[in-house]
Amino acid sequence: MDDLRLLQEIGQEIPPATLAQLAPARSQLLAAATAESPAPRAVGRSHRWNWRFLLSGVAAAGVAAAVAGVVVLAPGTPDGGSAPDSQQAAQADPAWVLMSAATAARQLPDITPQPGQFVYRRSQEGSTTYESWLSVDGTRDGRVKTTSGSGNEQTVVPGCRNGQAAVVKGGQVIAGRTEPCTPNPAYHPDLPTDPAAMKAYLLKNASGEGEPNSIAKDVASLAADYLRPQSRAALYEAAITVPGLRVIKEAADGMGRRGIGIAWPTTGADGPKEMIMVFDAKTHALLGFAKSSAELALTIVDQVGQTG
Repeated sequence: MDDLRLLQEIGQEIPPATLAQLAPARSQLLAAATAESPAPRAVGRSHRWNWRFLLSGVAAAGVAAAVAGVVVLAPGTPDGGSAPDSQQAAQADPAWVLMSAATAARQLPDITPQPGQFVYRRSQEGSTTYESWLSVDGTRDGRVKTTSGSGNEQTVVPGCRNGQAAVVKGGQVIAGRTEPCTPNPAYHPDLPTDPAAMKAYLLKNASGEGEPNSIAKDVASLAADYLRPQSRAALYEAAITVPGLRVIKEAADGMGRRGIGIAWPTTGADGPKEMIMVFDAKTHALLGFAKSSAELALTIVDQVGQTG
């Protein structure tokens, strides 16, 4: 069973917390996240293969986020006090939604991927399905598969061994040709496991080199990656400090599945945009990104071609 399906089932068994129950934890979280952060641990910046860019004519989802030390208050509570203790009020609070997602994430089995394994991911954008098998340690050859009404295309993702990787042309390996490389792991075991450290990591490793409004694609990329439970929870909790968060009660992912959206403004090459992550309203599992992708499977497999 893959992690996304398990997260959905676990979420169905966990009664949603009230704002009153979450208030102490949120206060501690925001205090830690807005405090002066210590220097982040040396975690190598990920230069993961973005399989959307590997395929001709496929563009990466335009997603963005910002992590900054701004306290998010519950609705109707300008002083940060507890909001009315009702499910309706709770679901209108971005912090409640993200903390519920973090709570559900922590219930997942803590499985450590092994070097010889692969991260399998399946997502959908409109009528096109994308599948990827990427090497856990970056040394094995992976694969990206795109399936649409016109058929399917497959592209080899070469692993890096002894500083050399196979040369790929037209999606296939050219026999006997290699090029210099650096391993590009699909899984990073040293990601932070608490929200303050995760926020510091995001700011340090953001594409905009520390600019809070530039880290959206890093947040979205991590959310769609295989993360161990504590790191996924820390990512969602760090996102609580993003400025301008708002709840969209009726949001839909890239396949039309409806859930609760967490949105915040960002900027792109063509002007202002809005990043919307969509969570299942009951289980708080990540469904995908509004007007972009639907996350369908994410798990660890032993070889290319396996799906669970």
